[in-house]
Amino acid sequence: MTPLSFIPGAKITKYLGIINMFFIRETTSLREEGGVSGFLHAFICEVFAMVRAHVAALGGNAVVSYIMKQCVFIENTNKNQAQCLINVSGDAVIFTRESETDVTSAAAAPQQQPCGQNCAGEGT
Repeated sequence: MTPLSFIPGAKITKYLGIINMFFIRETTSLREEGGVSGFLHAFICEVFAMVRAHVAALGGNAVVSYIMKQCVFIENTNKNQAQCLINVSGDAVIFTRESETDVTSAAAAPQQQPCGQNCAGEGT
């Protein structure tokens, strides 16, 4: 998810609402998942995927003001267990680029062909 300020000509066309989600994951096979780093990496990737899916279900194509407000990680390496809670929030929006709006407005406008000598209505 690229911030809109880094996309030249990006414009928010519709605001779809606030997203505020909590995710919890636990494992009893921490070593098999690649340890703490593998467990957290997989979980954060899943969180991003679920946020993208939720925004797409709302009809949006971007999240702005995205923030991970809370990340609580608890592990017990002796028992090969770990738990993690993540809270994320942001604003779901639809955005377009100026180049996209130019292309869609040009496609919507009637095309006028330059009139040569073979145009109807010309007396030749």
